[in-house]
Amino acid sequence: AQLTNNTCSLVPQVLKSCTEFIEKHGIVDGIYRLSGIASNIQKLRHEFDSEQIPDLTKDIYIQDIHCVGSLCKLYFRELPNPLLTYQLYEKFS
Repeated sequence: AQLTNNTCSLVPQVLKSCTEFIEKHGIVDGIYRLSGIASNIQKLRHEFDSEQIPDLTKDIYIQDIHCVGSLCKLYFRELPNPLLTYQLYEKFS
């Protein structure tokens, strides 16, 4: 499975889990502005790819809360068609 796989859910599990975790534990300045540690982001990505829903309360993720926000940003960057779609780009700009 890939991080950007197609699912029937309206909100992909990776985004649902990460945003719920951030709402509960990540009330810090710059949660989506600051990047997490690259190795933690890749570890978390791998866990989502292989286990479906990893345990985000592990110390590694609590101590580097920014890696959870970084994974959300990574998900959006890797979408095949951006949220602000190519067709609507002119209207947005």
